[in-house]
Parts: sequence; structure tokens; C-alpha cells
Amino acid sequence: MWRAAYKKAPMATREFDARSAVEQFPSVWQRVVTDPVGFFADMPETGGLGEPAAFLAISAAINALGHLLLPLVGIRAMASIFVWQIVAAVLTATFFVLIAQNLFAGRAGFEPTFRVVAYAWAPLVVAWVPVVGRLALLYTAYLMLRGLERVQGLETTRALLTVVVGAAILWVLGIVGFGAVWF
Repeated sequence: MWRAAYKKAPMATREFDARSAVEQFPSVWQRVVTDPVGFFADMPETGGLGEPAAFLAISAAINALGHLLLPLVGIRAMASIFVWQIVAAVLTATFFVLIAQNLFAGRAGFEPTFRVVAYAWAPLVVAWVPVVGRLALLYTAYLMLRGLERVQGLETTRALLTVVVGAAILWVLGIVGFGAVWF
């Protein structure tokens, strides 16, 4: 069963600490991207939103700054990209909780689900790179799948359906509510 895969040795890299955010970001980012099963297995489900929000903000800022390298992207667009990523992460976590709990008997509330989404946003630091950005978005979905399996206590199929339905809702909101989605 998938739960056995989450039992590993103690975490080599602790969860992101907001006090030394810039110093810890590279090592935590690397662990999330290269060992998602281990990272999410070791990730605490409680402890506040500060650490994951700081990690999310740094990831979103790197992506937004990268967009400045593209033609026709100015400061206003960069700020919009940053804000949209933060809003999208909160909306995504909210929809994941609603979908997982109401359709698939998920067990986790907003905090652990937001933690998953915030850390799963790690690959989006390269969302501004043509083609690579689309691949980063797919890998982000994979990371969310692995994290939701753990915190919501879902089997892979149900976690995948949660991600797909949540992404579809976010896509519709992005098209209807905000115009173009900046990924």
C-alpha cells in the first residue's frame, strides 16, 4: 500500500523555517522536487501557515522575476503573476479540501492541504521558461497528488481525481475571473 512508501528515515532537511527563508529555500526546494514522497511523509500537518506561505512566496517571486526576462512583460504583469500565484494556491487548497472531503472522504482540513499546495508549487520557479514551464506545471500536479495521498489519506486514484477536478475549477476561474492564467 502507498502508506508504506512514506515511512522513511528522519527528514534530512527540516520543513521550511520562515526566519531564515532565503538560506533554507534551496535545500528545502531540492528535497521537495527530488524526494516528494519522503518530504511529504516528514512534513508536519500542523504548525501554522507561516513556513509554507514563505516558501510559496519565494517560489512565486522567483517565477514572477523570471517573467521579466520575457518580451512584453513589465512590472505590472510581474506583480500580477506573483499575486495570482498566491491567490491560486489558496484557492487550490480550498478546492482540494472541499473535493477530497465531500467526494472522497478525505480527512485533512485547510492547513495540511495548504502546506501540500505551497510546497508542491516548488517547480513553478521555472514556469516562465517556454515549454519547461508547462512541464513544471505537470510536475507540480504530481507533487500535489503525492502530498494529497498522504495528508488526505486517499488512494492514488482519488487523489488524482481531486487534483484534476480542482485544477479544472481553478482553470475555469482563471479564464472567467482573471483573464489569462500566468503559468
